[in-house]
Amino acid sequence: MPTPFSGHWIQTGTGGPTLGLSGFASANWMLHDLLAPLGNPGCFVLPDNRGMGRSPPASGGYALADLATDGLQLMDDLGHDRFAVIGLSMGGFVAQLLTLAAPQRVRRLVLMCTSSAGALFKPFFPLMPRQQVADIYRLPPEERIRAALSPTLCPLLSTRYPQVYEEVFRQRLAHPEEVAQVLLQYDAVADFLTTPLNLSAITCPTLVLAGEQDCLVPLANAQLLVQQIPNARLVIIPDTDHLFFLEKRAEVGQEITRFLA
Repeated sequence: MPTPFSGHWIQTGTGGPTLGLSGFASANWMLHDLLAPLGNPGCFVLPDNRGMGRSPPASGGYALADLATDGLQLMDDLGHDRFAVIGLSMGGFVAQLLTLAAPQRVRRLVLMCTSSAGALFKPFFPLMPRQQVADIYRLPPEERIRAALSPTLCPLLSTRYPQVYEEVFRQRLAHPEEVAQVLLQYDAVADFLTTPLNLSAITCPTLVLAGEQDCLVPLANAQLLVQQIPNARLVIIPDTDHLFFLEKRAEVGQEITRFLA
């Protein structure tokens, strides 16, 4: 018998199920903050990845494919045979792996502010050196959060969307992540980025959402995803950066709701 999903998760709403996969070094609060204002458009299952949020610490190294397996196991546990998937940033990597592993189960796929693996994508994805990531996550909490939300990474957040900046700051302060767990996730991402995926095998309808001024994952990534995934279309959210899904959550939420319907 497969081992039941052992991590923390929340489920909101009723109706058609959607699995939401969070980004690097963050818990499910980030996707919940996007989806909460949508009312009740469906059932959203939002796990915390291994070692993140309220999930137990990972005892050793793992691959992003293991996070995809975790997601599938959680949906098995909940009795959801077919479902949509939303992947946010690093969660987009996991969403691609999950869809390729179980194509018959994913009816629709949403990829937000994300990229994929291999040489075609690698020049556009600025993976920091491991030691730099470790140094950042060892800073005092407020200093670390300011570094993560700096204008270099999110150029519009503090100036154009100050309320969102303050909201994300408070959430990150309330949901600190352990350095050791962040580095395990970093290693999984670094390993993932080395080997291209067969994106042409993703045949379900796919919505790619991108921020117009995303410095972390530029538009070139989103355009390349749409070129390689056969049934994909791109929606660019103007005047936004990497956190476009919070900066313009009503607009992004409408796009997601229409697509999932």
